[in-house]
Amino acid sequence: MADVVFLFKESPKVPFQFTGTHMEQIAEAAGGNVYRFESEDELLASGIQAEILYTWGGNGEMPVRYCTTNPNLKWFHSFSAGMDPVMKSEIAGLPIIISNSSGIHSIPISESVMGYILAWNRTLPFMLQKQREHVWAKGMTRQPLEAIGKTLGIVGAGAIGYELAVRAKAFGMRTLALRRNPKPMECFDEIFGSDGLEALLGQSDYVVVSTPHTPETHHMFSTDQFKAMKNSALFVNVARGGVVDQAALIKALNEKEIAGAALDVTDPEPLPQDSPLWDMEEVIITPHMSADSPILVHLAVEFFCREIKNYLKGEPVKNAMPH
Repeated sequence: MADVVFLFKESPKVPFQFTGTHMEQIAEAAGGNVYRFESEDELLASGIQAEILYTWGGNGEMPVRYCTTNPNLKWFHSFSAGMDPVMKSEIAGLPIIISNSSGIHSIPISESVMGYILAWNRTLPFMLQKQREHVWAKGMTRQPLEAIGKTLGIVGAGAIGYELAVRAKAFGMRTLALRRNPKPMECFDEIFGSDGLEALLGQSDYVVVSTPHTPETHHMFSTDQFKAMKNSALFVNVARGGVVDQAALIKALNEKEIAGAALDVTDPEPLPQDSPLWDMEEVIITPHMSADSPILVHLAVEFFCREIKNYLKGEPVKNAMPH
């Protein structure tokens, strides 16, 4: 058994609403007490030093003071997938398990990506703009495209990449993936190893980035990568803004090295109001919401409870991060 501290302040900016039922699920899995706090100050004032901390590690200020002064802390788990703030803080230097909830977002993100592709193909952003202007816009934009027969290249073929490939296959697309382990995977026509990025880019009509943001992947997409893509390609980023050299992306769009982009993440966030990306006709921008879903909180708690049970049995935590 283990005690768990749940540290989270609900906000309209974060699509999570945890209920008492969720707390009961966690308590049942842990076999101990679950303490809920909305701020680190409140938590520190309580004097509670739990073994497990369950919180949001995706952005904002991390609970460094609590983690560095709690001698009982053994496991920090985040219900986000992104972990940049945690891994850049003093918490990453502690001899504890640090893990995230990567994988629970795969269905909403993959559906969002298909939405970007289909909307861009059929020129829907332009048509919706003309609808608001009361303009019958037939013949006023490029010819709409279809997905069937096109090639989708996925950089980072984890859970999101797999779910996306399943959906792309339903639309008659050819699917490629770039991953460290290039072993064959269901729903992919070809898998490239880490040295195969240029080959994947040159074949892909749609390039989707879903890889984690690490020092190795920072600005993974820059001038050379955009030059390697088809001039007709759509670039989609649902990973993290830092994976892309945004200045190089803007240059590639302006110089028609690629045809368009769909960005759910930017660097920085929010995207500054004076960014030229806002006004580009062939660019779709959403405010880091591709993972949002009314069932996401339930999936996050179910995942955490499974991991608690594994942890208490001495088994490895699934999404433990090296640090």
